Amino acid sequence: MANKTAPVIEYLKICRPDHWLKNIFILFGHVVAWALVLDFRLDGGLVITALLSLIPACLVASANYILNEILDAPFDAVHPTKRLRGIPAGKVKVPYLWWLMVGLIVGAFALCALFKFNWGYQAALGLLLLSGLVYNVPPIRLKDRAFMDVIAESFNNPIRLWLGYYALVQPNQVPPLSIVLAWWFFGALLMTGKRYSEFRFIGDVSVSGRYRKSFQVYTEKSLVLAMITYANLFCFCTGIAMAVYPRLNNLVFVFPMIVIAVIAYFHHAMKEETARLEPEQLLKNPWIAFWTIVTGAATIALLLAKSNYAKAAHLLGPLQW
Repeated sequence: MANKTAPVIEYLKICRPDHWLKNIFILFGHVVAWALVLDFRLDGGLVITALLSLIPACLVASANYILNEILDAPFDAVHPTKRLRGIPAGKVKVPYLWWLMVGLIVGAFALCALFKFNWGYQAALGLLLLSGLVYNVPPIRLKDRAFMDVIAESFNNPIRLWLGYYALVQPNQVPPLSIVLAWWFFGALLMTGKRYSEFRFIGDVSVSGRYRKSFQVYTEKSLVLAMITYANLFCFCTGIAMAVYPRLNNLVFVFPMIVIAVIAYFHHAMKEETARLEPEQLLKNPWIAFWTIVTGAATIALLLAKSNYAKAAHLLGPLQW
């Protein structure tokens, strides 16, 4: 039974503010809008709006985490480490969590009105909330369905792209489908890597099946094949966007860095010691972080370049003699 005087920190842990870092993917939506619609215009108002757009998303994300922990508590109880979380360990009161969840949702949409975000942003925020419901709540509960769990969870990536995009531009400006799909497949790659790490971390098929129903279907081979598939689809859609949109042509020079980052991710996911780590640690590898920063810096520099180096080097067109 939960302690009546459970410290506030136990409730905050269930909100997972440390996972708000995932909302940094919203910045990708900002960059897409900035490059394709705003013509690289930058001022104080845009920067403030971009920063404010992170707040409602973080609140809704925390509401989804609360729902996740409430509904997953019986399954977390059989996990080697998650059994120590607030609900299965009896550290918190579930009724208080329901109220906290409602408060976060109301607060998020109230801030949308206060910040005067357009309906495109608000619709994306609603999708983020709906995504948590579809992923966690029976009878749909896509979390329990092999491969659909990854597709559903990684759909948060395009949602975050839309949040960043529509925070800065009007809904009549639609982001390119190739970029949306690339971002979705990138998320699917990360989520499949997380499943792979977690599957190996538990190390017992019967235990993993009780913890997560989708693990009754997964195998190490199927997860590796899924990772390869998502990596290829990500690169395919990214290549289309780089070739089709002149403003993005220079990013073909970033592609080798993207490939190196994907290889580093695969290498880390498949190391023996990785299987003994918490799955979230998979995304904290210093080499992955390093190549992500390098790739991001190169992307911004090439977007701002005044010349189309890709065409000058005849990478995207025939060589004229």
